[in-house]
Amino acid sequence: MTELASDLYMLVAVLGLALCVAYCGQPVLCQGAFVSAGAFGVAHLLGVGLPLAAAVLLAVAIAAVLGGIVAVLTIHLPRAHVALSTWAIAWLAYTALQSFHWLSNGADGLSLPVPIRLHSGILHLSFTLTEGVHLGVAAVLCAGVIVALARWERGVAGLQAAALREGPALAGTLGVPVRARRAVALICAAALGGLAGAGIALLASAAAPADVSPLLSLQLFVAALIGGAAPRVWAPVAGWAVVAAIPHLAGSIAAAAEVPAVGVDGVLTAALLGLVVVLRGPVGRLLPIVRGRPRAASDTSDAGAVVPGTLVARGVSVRLGDATILDGVDLEVRPGEIHALVGANGSGKTTLLRVLSGTLRPTAGQIEFRDADITRTATARRVRAGVTRTFQRPAELPSLTPYRQVRLAALARGRDADGGWALELTDLDGHADDDPRSLTGGEQQLLQVARAAATGAAVLLLDEPAAGMSADERQRLRVVLRRLTERGVGLLLVEHDSSLVADVADRASLLDGGRVVAHGTPHEVVPALTGSGTSA
Repeated sequence: MTELASDLYMLVAVLGLALCVAYCGQPVLCQGAFVSAGAFGVAHLLGVGLPLAAAVLLAVAIAAVLGGIVAVLTIHLPRAHVALSTWAIAWLAYTALQSFHWLSNGADGLSLPVPIRLHSGILHLSFTLTEGVHLGVAAVLCAGVIVALARWERGVAGLQAAALREGPALAGTLGVPVRARRAVALICAAALGGLAGAGIALLASAAAPADVSPLLSLQLFVAALIGGAAPRVWAPVAGWAVVAAIPHLAGSIAAAAEVPAVGVDGVLTAALLGLVVVLRGPVGRLLPIVRGRPRAASDTSDAGAVVPGTLVARGVSVRLGDATILDGVDLEVRPGEIHALVGANGSGKTTLLRVLSGTLRPTAGQIEFRDADITRTATARRVRAGVTRTFQRPAELPSLTPYRQVRLAALARGRDADGGWALELTDLDGHADDDPRSLTGGEQQLLQVARAAATGAAVLLLDEPAAGMSADERQRLRVVLRRLTERGVGLLLVEHDSSLVADVADRASLLDGGRVVAHGTPHEVVPALTGSGTSA
């Protein structure tokens, strides 16, 4: 019974870590440190005479604060660096527990008062935390976290987490506050880890450094990573069931080979980690696609409604070291117009789109939208303000149908919008519930446009939307672009197809060496470019 209760408490830590690893795609490897914060925190707090409930809540709060600190330290890092830095934090916590006697009483650990009793003056209850009570409490905690995760998974947060996991850069262009969501996930994971640690310490009436070694962090990560292959609420449960079997298997192998079980534990965990990494991709591709709810007809009442606004770049420059990528660029994107930005490869077109969309800050200059300075506004906030972009290569969210993708984008408006009208706008409504990986290259590009339009943005920055399209798909794109301008949307079109530019653009600017060298109509600007031996 004690072992089962301990496993259930640890499952709470796995479910918390799944928020970061399985749902948000962040490889956090220091969950064991948060477990130790809960375990040693509750031991110290009970030792100074705090009531049990207060000690547990304060220990969980300490773990959550530590999670917030780790989030601040790692939130700007790429995923590989997150893994390395959090693994270092796991070792740092373990070393601190071993080194500072006042913190952990050395290798012997801290003992908790026995028996541990819970008193409630409000409810007039008083009972001892027996093994049976612990088992019931652990089961209730697991059930509560699983229900909360299931509800979270089916809601708006679940959609946003899918975007964070599969395309963080794309998530930003759809109005998802990437860093804030990841920070919240890490804080919640730390709090649940602290709760698990407190429960295990109370169950064992002790907290010892050996119980929270970096191996525990690795095992918790493997369990959550198994869940990451299938980000559903049941997957972390299955992952922990696999990992929980390791000590039993290690004990049998150690007894047969007459070697220490701890060493076998580590070998089996490492082998399982390697197996999961190898199989995670193929298993993920076999999983069913998350289907969306039927589209609501009421959403068409304000389909595509935008508040017009003009986007203006003034003297925008970008320098990287000694290289000047953009040099004093002036540009204006007006409501209901298509402004083509043309130039040779390497002229700075995509860099300018990154600056205008907020993913890159200019070295000098100013970006204004609706007469407000948005130069330092983050990408997600800029989307909600009314400016977003697409990418040269279609960014994919393979686990979400096209309908769910545009619904996610529609949420950038700040309400539970449907967004299905965006698929109709791009003639993709017949593919609303298809596997997105079955779409052609041209349909993937149209889906990019549909997602961007569904945000309700007044200005769309389109980076080579015709790339990979057939002649028929390019004609569909022409119609879509005109439909958008009829709704009052301003488009900045970066495109190498000079015939498409000439057909749809109202104005054009020629970028050469990071500078705008010509403004005018497409027929004035594009011939100047094609005459120089390059394509638009």
